[in-house]
Amino acid sequence: MEKGSPQELEQRLALSRPEDTLRGFFFTGALEVVRGLGDEVVLNRCIEVAGGSRFMAFFSYPVGTLNRLLYAAAWALSERHGGFDAAMRCLGQQVAPEYLESAAGRVLTMLAGGEPRRMLNGFPSAWRTSVRHGECSVRWTGPNSGLVLVRGSTLPSEYLVGAVRGLFESTKMADVNTTGREVSLRETEVEVSW
Repeated sequence: MEKGSPQELEQRLALSRPEDTLRGFFFTGALEVVRGLGDEVVLNRCIEVAGGSRFMAFFSYPVGTLNRLLYAAAWALSERHGGFDAAMRCLGQQVAPEYLESAAGRVLTMLAGGEPRRMLNGFPSAWRTSVRHGECSVRWTGPNSGLVLVRGSTLPSEYLVGAVRGLFESTKMADVNTTGREVSLRETEVEVSW
């Protein structure tokens, strides 16, 4: 199965359960990236697959619907961003400012106190306030490196890599390197170092 293909999307959708939800700011961030294209046809297509253009930041919406939106957006953004994976990382990065503007995001930033290690330690709590499926944990691999482990979520690995990177970039806390490894369609490891 080709990465970024319609077949991969269908497999993600088949693995998603109705109770697998996440917050509206994930949708808002993706639609902002698409709006930046200035292509009304693409924007309207993404709004159609998302089921609308307005999402309440802390209301819950189905992860399957977000996956449909992410794939439609990444296909449209691929040429501009150098391929499907790069487009997916861009979409993930855009969710960070949306999250950080929320009360939960402000608490994460405050508790991190400008320290990357504390920020990374806060990711499991951030996950629980934003996502209603799967689990997130952190495993330290060194004094300035760790793994963000996401299990039970069908969100694409490159999207998660972008989201992790985006949180650090948006807070200007550290210049991080992030790489991802998709263990399966429901398990991702994001390596973070600074």
